Amino acid sequence: MLPVNPTVTLIEPEVRQLIASRDYRALRDVLASLEPVDVADVLEELEPDDAAIAFRLLRREAGGDVLVHLDSDLQESLLSGLSSAALRAFEEMDPDDRAELIDELPPQLAKALVKGLSPDKRRRTQAILGYPPESVGRLMTPEYVRVRPEWSVERALEHLRRYGQDAETVHWVYVIDQGGRLIDDLHIRALLLADPGETVQSIMDEQFLSLPAAEDQEEAVRVMNRYDRSVMPVVDSHGVLLGIVTFDDISDVATEEATEDIQKLGGMEALRDQYLRVDLWNMLQKRGGWLVLLFIAQSMTIGVMGYFEEQFELAVLLSFVPLIIASGGNTGTQAASLLVRSLALDEVSPRDWSRVLRKELITGLLLGAALGVLGFAAVLVWNMTPMISTDRPVVVGVAVGAAVTGIVLWAVTLGAMFPLILQRLKLDPATISSPLVATMMDVTGLIIYFGVAVTILKIA
Repeated sequence: MLPVNPTVTLIEPEVRQLIASRDYRALRDVLASLEPVDVADVLEELEPDDAAIAFRLLRREAGGDVLVHLDSDLQESLLSGLSSAALRAFEEMDPDDRAELIDELPPQLAKALVKGLSPDKRRRTQAILGYPPESVGRLMTPEYVRVRPEWSVERALEHLRRYGQDAETVHWVYVIDQGGRLIDDLHIRALLLADPGETVQSIMDEQFLSLPAAEDQEEAVRVMNRYDRSVMPVVDSHGVLLGIVTFDDISDVATEEATEDIQKLGGMEALRDQYLRVDLWNMLQKRGGWLVLLFIAQSMTIGVMGYFEEQFELAVLLSFVPLIIASGGNTGTQAASLLVRSLALDEVSPRDWSRVLRKELITGLLLGAALGVLGFAAVLVWNMTPMISTDRPVVVGVAVGAAVTGIVLWAVTLGAMFPLILQRLKLDPATISSPLVATMMDVTGLIIYFGVAVTILKIA
């Protein structure tokens, strides 16, 4: 469980006391005074049996909202008993939330719960489950308000008053034709300010945004952020209105996708649950694979070192290897992180590769030159200490400085181009993780460093 919020800290002892004293009337009142998310946090702090008691006392309309916010283990625990309260809460959930929960439950339990739904709600839930797991169709809810273009504004508002209570939102009203195809979306403001005698057709502009049901959920995040919409209609391949996607669902997807990308950038597979809920074996699997691959790749540095082992003044050059490795790894990681995030925000695309490369080369040249000067100075400073000694400090300094400049240029090129290439190949750019870039720079950086340094030392 995540850190407890202040509300839970204050309420939990009272809830425990009321359960112990069996003062269920007072307990019901206390729970009714809380927001659903706070009730969920309180239940997660209780023992399973006490949580079940408190859950059964929730008001009918609150059960579904609370169930959404519970962690998967407690959801399964409450529903597995198939108590009337649990079934009622399951029935009261929004169709999209209900479908998401079904995905996470054991098949037999999910089947029993779906079977207990009313025919209409079962049909709606199964319709959502028919779409791929990561598609927009899985996020949509069929609870929205739709009107016809030939209706008067007065009739549309009356329809809104009658059916709006069951809708996910009434901020947007959708206009459909006889075939159920979406032909416009109207903000509630347009209806409220229009003359009641006008037709809906007269206030339409027939310009609207929609999301295909088969579209990836990440695309829904980008579109809704781009156009600053809190809700968008979902249509099939023929333009038939199927449902709507709201901001709260998109916000959850955005959080999950951002978390997944950040974990991948850390050099591991994305976790499928909260950190504290991931078991040890799963954690080892997620993190161990990448570390093994990176270890094998890192071992290539041994070959590079061995190749230059016979070169003169190797001891002096080796002293500055950590400096070189850090310069390449840090700048490469910076470039990769910037490009991965820019791709996620649609700020750049693979077709912008030439502009990105030009920008990074100029940036890398300036950064490399600055770090190269510092590298040159570092050789001169350290040569005045007993720890490092060379008869040609200026030549070694030039070699180190030139190598740093070249490595930084290569690092920004590698870090910037790899995400674009992966995006072009329809792969997840987040897989170009920071440890992977750093490891590649360890190997190639050493090759550049020893190659440049030895060449300059020989010439001088």
